[in-house]
Amino acid sequence: MITRFVFFSFLFLAVTSAQAKIHVVDDTGKQIVLNTPAERIVSLAPHLTELLFSVGVGSRIVGTVRFSDFPVAAQQIPVLGDAFAVSLESIVALKPDLVVAWHSGGASNVIKKLRALKIPVYVNEATDLKSIGQSVRKLGRLVGEGERGMELDLTFVNQLEELRNSNIGVAKSVFFQISDQSLYTVNDSHLIGQAMTICGVENIYGASDISIPIVSKESVLIADPDVIIISQPVVGKKSHWVEKWSEIEGFGPKVRLIDPALISRPSMRMLEGIKELCRLVSITASLKGESS
Repeated sequence: MITRFVFFSFLFLAVTSAQAKIHVVDDTGKQIVLNTPAERIVSLAPHLTELLFSVGVGSRIVGTVRFSDFPVAAQQIPVLGDAFAVSLESIVALKPDLVVAWHSGGASNVIKKLRALKIPVYVNEATDLKSIGQSVRKLGRLVGEGERGMELDLTFVNQLEELRNSNIGVAKSVFFQISDQSLYTVNDSHLIGQAMTICGVENIYGASDISIPIVSKESVLIADPDVIIISQPVVGKKSHWVEKWSEIEGFGPKVRLIDPALISRPSMRMLEGIKELCRLVSITASLKGESS
């Protein structure tokens, strides 16, 4: 009787322990298993740093990468390199119990080596706007803030739909410029392209087969978009394209600037970026109407 009791007690403890473990499948299909919520985290992408702060665990980040500048507290975290080149030794030295990385960041070799060392690595890749909410939900589970992550996910998705519904029928054509040196833009499958769809506008290069195509000045002139939006940092070198477009008759009033940190990082702040994008389109379109 006692033997059976002891056996079932051990069995119960084993099952309970297995259930207590945290299981999350990342965006590459890899399963991450943690015995307890992560307490020492290394973030290998600025947007992941932001998401971790969003779920309230910024103080647990022991290392991050260049451009992890939001919120302000993130600027105090030791920088280990950038999203495309980071030292394996510097990560290991911090003894993290979780590393979060960006699939497109170019750190695939480091990720493989970290996993070989049995260090859990969660790899993120937001393929659409809704997956930003899913990312924060998964991160919330990994750090023991599952409820907070779920709330943020629902808020993100609901606000996307509100923005979509409030911008039905805008129907303005837009050229979105993401580079100062060459004329790079985005198609409709890119996250920024999806944001333009939320704003109810027509992306003049939306049908491109390439996610980030390079286009010519002449093709933009022929398309004659209603609005030109240039991605430009709030602080730093200003785009010389503002002056170039302004030199062309009728194009100056079309130009608007947007902070790339708001519209290009797949973090919760992208909601602010989409709102600003919609506002800029609305303002430029109304100005055009007044001048015609």
